[in-house]
Amino acid sequence: MKDLDLFIWYPALLFPAIPIMLLVFANKYTALAMLIRKLHVLSYDNSGNYLSAERIQILSSRLLLLRWMQSLCGVSFLFNLLTIFFGYINLMNLALNLFSIAVFILAIAIILFIIETQQSHYALNLHIRDLEKYNKKND
Repeated sequence: MKDLDLFIWYPALLFPAIPIMLLVFANKYTALAMLIRKLHVLSYDNSGNYLSAERIQILSSRLLLLRWMQSLCGVSFLFNLLTIFFGYINLMNLALNLFSIAVFILAIAIILFIIETQQSHYALNLHIRDLEKYNKKND
């Protein structure tokens, strides 16, 4: 009975966290996609000439990181569900191994989230630097 109690609590730890992270990642993706679409329209209006190669590279890198973050969270959620399934059919060792994999994959997604957040801050600092240059020029 003790194994069954542990089996229930292990996946329950991740169950609410993963969908919340997926929601956060989806919101970041939506915001980034809207920005890229807006920049695309501006580039056709010839008002996007301020967009440097560095900024385009940052956007591309952030988009790639978001794709991997979402994918890894989805895989982690799948492994968490498999943990429940194999625990239910009383294959506890396999269930615990799958849970360990789910935690590891989720940890990788969180590391990618941290990297993407740092890139986002760097991109915002580029905008702040441009605003400061503009203010100095107009003073």
